[in-house]
Amino acid sequence: MNEQKQLSTISKKDYEPKALSLAMREAGIDTVAKSVRSNVVSINRLVRELGYKETATLIVMQLARLEMMLNVSKQMHPEAMAETATMVVDSCINAGVGVNAADIDIIFKRALKGEYGKIYGGISSAEVLRWFNEYYVEKSEACVQYNIEKSSEYRYYSPRSSEMAQHKEHEFHRAAADYYRDLMNKKKK
Repeated sequence: MNEQKQLSTISKKDYEPKALSLAMREAGIDTVAKSVRSNVVSINRLVRELGYKETATLIVMQLARLEMMLNVSKQMHPEAMAETATMVVDSCINAGVGVNAADIDIIFKRALKGEYGKIYGGISSAEVLRWFNEYYVEKSEACVQYNIEKSSEYRYYSPRSSEMAQHKEHEFHRAAADYYRDLMNKKKK
């Protein structure tokens, strides 16, 4: 997504699964690190500008597309899909790692490739939320790494107060990474 789109009004059509996938491919955003460095629209902004319901609808479209691509034998009930989508949007808003539209594309592409495990028969809400939680751990670690790289650039050129602000931001991202890592470890037990 280019900077001009970033400043203009957000259109739902730009974030539908096929359009989003194409835009991310064109922008070369296919990893967590590239997502962290990108200026792709955040889920929080999508909710503000499109509305909560429309943002959840985009997630429903991603789920429906995934089911179609995987050719699952047991499709999610529409109400279950809608509820899963709202839980995903809530999760993205509360993740604390700046989830953006590129992250959504990456997560669903990984699921399609089987990176979160094989999908037998159908997709469940629990599986989808697990994918997102695993991704948040990875994203928080990528944010920490990115901030470390950025702070080393500023260390030689910025005033001391800037270094303190960077340090606080690093601590925040590190705490988020630790939280999600612990959460995933508890779920595995």
